[in-house]
Amino acid sequence: MCLLAIFCLSLTGCHGPNHYFAESTYFGRKLPDGMRLAERPKVLTVDMTRLAGGAGDSDTINTGDVLEVKIAAGLSEKDQSTMGARVADDGSITLPEIGTLNVVGIEPSGAESLIRSAAVSKQLFNNPAVTVRITDRRMNTVRVMGAVKLPGTYKLPPNSSDIVSALAAAQGLADDAGQYVEVRNPVVRTPMERPAIAGDSSRPWSNVSHSGEAAATSSGGMNAYSIDLISAAKAGDGQYIIEDGGVVMVEKRDPEVIYIQGLVRKPDRYEFPVGEDLHLLDAISLAGGISNQLANKIYIVRKTAQGSDPTVIEVSYRAATHSTESNLLLGPGDVVKVAHTPATVFMEALNIIRFGINGSTTIF
Repeated sequence: MCLLAIFCLSLTGCHGPNHYFAESTYFGRKLPDGMRLAERPKVLTVDMTRLAGGAGDSDTINTGDVLEVKIAAGLSEKDQSTMGARVADDGSITLPEIGTLNVVGIEPSGAESLIRSAAVSKQLFNNPAVTVRITDRRMNTVRVMGAVKLPGTYKLPPNSSDIVSALAAAQGLADDAGQYVEVRNPVVRTPMERPAIAGDSSRPWSNVSHSGEAAATSSGGMNAYSIDLISAAKAGDGQYIIEDGGVVMVEKRDPEVIYIQGLVRKPDRYEFPVGEDLHLLDAISLAGGISNQLANKIYIVRKTAQGSDPTVIEVSYRAATHSTESNLLLGPGDVVKVAHTPATVFMEALNIIRFGINGSTTIF
């Protein structure tokens, strides 16, 4: 009976309270589903179109645009007049004799109708032909910084000056981009005011956080809000506006590592792949594969809450090659160790003996 107990202990080993097995076994507890890692959010695969609301028509007139207005009352040159007008901040233009008209948000053809009606109502012309052309568009100057492929300063049309257009101008997110983006607009707001969102201003703002609004109001400085790209894309709230002179800062994620040790060909510390899932077999391949053909026992050591002992997960390499349950999903900071067993020690001893015999052989 004592011999049987010793034999059982030699099989099970001394397992602590945080020791688990990847699959069901007689020798210990199976890793609970709640302790298995879930797939990490992938910011590089976020559907950015869900962050954009309905952008305005590219032909609409905006504040700051310069218009060329031609009015023809007859065929001769003296019956035709051409004048320029810049759209004021209140959306209006002022034309000689015709007066002030609000043209912002409409297309040039709509402005032509307004000008024709005003000219006729003031009895300046009977039935004039009016042509309106946008000769110079006002553009928003936006700086895009941080984890984007091409940081810099870009010009964006006011009717599509949003986070999607800004990131597109900067050639998209870089590989090391995080999921948070900060937008800083040079806009004075009241402390309770939210930043503009196109389409539906009544939506809840659970995916946008704000900072320094009161300070921005009192000083006339920059007003900042941050966007969680992943949750914002899921919510599909709409369009996040960037004002003229605004700054977009994309979070840059620090490199994360995973440690692969033991019976692998290249044991080392490796950078955790950005935007990709890493399973146990992937990690073994990353380290050049198993170095001992009899190696089977693998320990995954994972940090837990601060001050707690790490979790140790025991995995069979052969089981991992056949079972997704054993081919565990790994996380940054995990330590993967392919451990020695009596079989691997015997194999290495055999190789040493074989090498010694071959090395001592003299060829005559």
